[in-house]
Parts: sequence; structure tokens; C-alpha cells
Amino acid sequence: MRSRLLFLAILAVSLLLAIPSFAQTEEELVNKFLKKAEKNQIKKVGYLIIQGSYGRLNSDNDYNYFTGRVSPLMATATGGPVSIDGIYRSKEFYLGFGILTSPKSSAQVGLTYWLKMGSKEVGNYDLTSLNLEDTDVRTDFDLSSQIQVYGLSGSFDYYLFNRPDKFGILEKAAIKVGGGSGIYFAKWDLWDGYSGFNLNTQTATTIEGNLTGMAPGFSAHVSAEYPIKMGGLILEGSLKYLYLNFAKMKWYNGNNEETVATYNLSGDRVDLNLSGPRAQFGLKRYFCW
Repeated sequence: MRSRLLFLAILAVSLLLAIPSFAQTEEELVNKFLKKAEKNQIKKVGYLIIQGSYGRLNSDNDYNYFTGRVSPLMATATGGPVSIDGIYRSKEFYLGFGILTSPKSSAQVGLTYWLKMGSKEVGNYDLTSLNLEDTDVRTDFDLSSQIQVYGLSGSFDYYLFNRPDKFGILEKAAIKVGGGSGIYFAKWDLWDGYSGFNLNTQTATTIEGNLTGMAPGFSAHVSAEYPIKMGGLILEGSLKYLYLNFAKMKWYNGNNEETVATYNLSGDRVDLNLSGPRAQFGLKRYFCW
């Protein structure tokens, strides 16, 4: 009898010691379930944005020196004046994708495409003063000097006032600041027969293709967002300053000799400095998953 009582007492003590252990394990399981459920409720917020941009370029730049030098050396077939336009403004389209990296910050990447800048006129021209090899009047001639720019950029924004919630809903106007950088490419299409400066031979060489260049760009901006309550769309406007200078526009001939455009007779190459302030305006839409 005593042995039975002793066995029951030991069993009871063992159960009393084991129950808290089981209870703790059950609590851990509940906590793990709640954490998993909470994690599943946390949304990632992203957005798509499309913008147009209008930029003011510095009028005191190499390209305008170039056009100012070559224009007086050209004439129409009847001896009239010819003027190749300088570049003073730029227009850009931008398409980007971004994601909220924290409740008050976001990062985005995008593609940019600038409309062509410069001149393109078709007519009859006398280019003898510009190039001694052009002894005949060029009829129905495409007198062009056009610049094309495109690139890939990334930026980071910090919301100062208001921000979208965890579901990507913006209730009130938001203000943010940010900066970015990117890699840009330029193509300069000059009229047929333009004589550039061959850096290898130090002589004039006819450029038979487009001058090309690649350069980094850096920017800083302040932006405002405003919900328009239509399909979840957001209006976004920005004031931005972009530093972008294509300092090495070049063309290579069949001998891999580098030829450049010059803005004076000493052989100084033309830099395409497209830096300046820009105004951007577009539509944006947040989404979550």
C-alpha cells in the first residue's frame, strides 16, 4: 500500500512539474502563430510614375559657341544668311518604378528620354567658306545638328510631411526631398561632310557618323504629391537641379582614330554641358502586395 501511495505521489509531482513546461510550449506556439499572421499582414508598397520635364540650360555653353562660329561661314545658294540654332531648353519624358524602403523613405529607378535638340533644315547651301572641299552648291541638303539624350537613373526620397500608409494610400498632400544619380548617353548628328578635328593626326577629318558620349549625372530635388481621388492616382511635381556634362563627345574612323567637333580654330572640343534647373510634373500610382 505504501509503495502505491509513493508511486502516486511521485506521479503527481511529475505532472505538476510538467504542466508549466507544456503551458510554456503552447504559449510559444501561439506567439509564433501571431507573429506569422502579423508578418502576413505587413504589405510592401511600390509605385509607378510617368513624368514630363522641362529644363533650362545654361546659354553660355560650348555648343552655342560652336553654332555661333559655324553659322557665319555658311550661306544659302543665293548668298543669304544661315543660322544654326543653339540649345537653351530641353524636354524630357521619364518612366520609373519605386518602392517604400521605410515608412518615410522610398527608392526608385527609371528610364529617361530627351526630345531632340538643335536644328534640322533642308535646302540649297553654299558651304565653301566652312569647308574648302565643298566647291559646289549642295541642293536639297539636310543641314542638321541635333542632339539626342537618354539614360538610366536612380533616386532616393525622404518624406518630410505626410506619406502613404502601409497600404499605399495617400490621404493628404505630401512633401519630400531627395537626390539621385544615373548614367546618360548622348548622340550628336551633324550634317553630312562636317570636318572635325582628328586627335591622332592633328588634321581635319570628315565625320561620317554620329558623335557619341557617355557621362554620369547627379541631381537634387524637392517634390510635392497630391491625391486626386481618381483611380488612386497621385499628382507629383518637382523642382530639380541636374548636373550633366558630356565632356568627351567623339567619333572613330576606320583606323580607330578619335575625331571631335571643335568650337574654335585651336581644336578645343565641344562639351555638351546640359546641366541646369528642371521642372517635372506627372502622374503616380501606389500599390501594395
